[in-house]
Amino acid sequence: MKKLILIVSAALLMFSCGTEATGEKCEKDCKKEACSHGNKDSQDCEKDCKKKCCAQEQGKMTIGSENPSLETKLKDISGTEMYIEELGKKNGSLIIFSCNTCPFVVGRGEDTEGWENRYNDINKMAGELEIGFALVNSNEGKRADEDSFEAMVEHATDNKYDNIKYLMDENHVVADAFNAKTTPHVYLFNSENKLVYTGAIDDNVDSKADVKENWLADAMTSLSKGEAIATPTSKNKGCSIKRVKK
Repeated sequence: MKKLILIVSAALLMFSCGTEATGEKCEKDCKKEACSHGNKDSQDCEKDCKKKCCAQEQGKMTIGSENPSLETKLKDISGTEMYIEELGKKNGSLIIFSCNTCPFVVGRGEDTEGWENRYNDINKMAGELEIGFALVNSNEGKRADEDSFEAMVEHATDNKYDNIKYLMDENHVVADAFNAKTTPHVYLFNSENKLVYTGAIDDNVDSKADVKENWLADAMTSLSKGEAIATPTSKNKGCSIKRVKK
């Protein structure tokens, strides 16, 4: 009976807080934390932990949410500053949180190509479909070295970014507003600044040639045609955004 109650509780948590990756990870972390306290107070510990999970999940942007950072001004690698709102074009805007170091972005030798080698394709497609596009670097925890503004400029040059806007998010204010978690993490908005797709670029970080599900490209195409997006969310994968304590 006790086991059944725990199963039902877990199901209710996932229903009330969402079923995406963050909720599932939080659920597992709660169980680990509860176990570490032993039998006496483990249930109370798990209950408190789940409340925190709900709070985190409620902070997530969901499909239909409005871009919360339209009036935030960020510095591009060109040296100019721009408001997020200025990204918008006829059919919307696209923001991908990125960085200079994460293997999910830059790759790791023969093990994985990383998603960075798709950025120029995305930029070209966004231009053709009249969707504004920018990369945003929120890694404040590495701002003194690998993700400094100077390093961003150098990285974009070395990796032949084709006139891609690469914006520095000081103190990760935009990442916090979006509740963005990883590099990369994709957010696609329509012309009314409403979120229509979020998650990963596609289903194969290791190999561009072996991609089977082009979630972002498909969403951009549907958006430009005024069609419903078949897969509005996918599981974002990547390194954690390197935040600093405030």
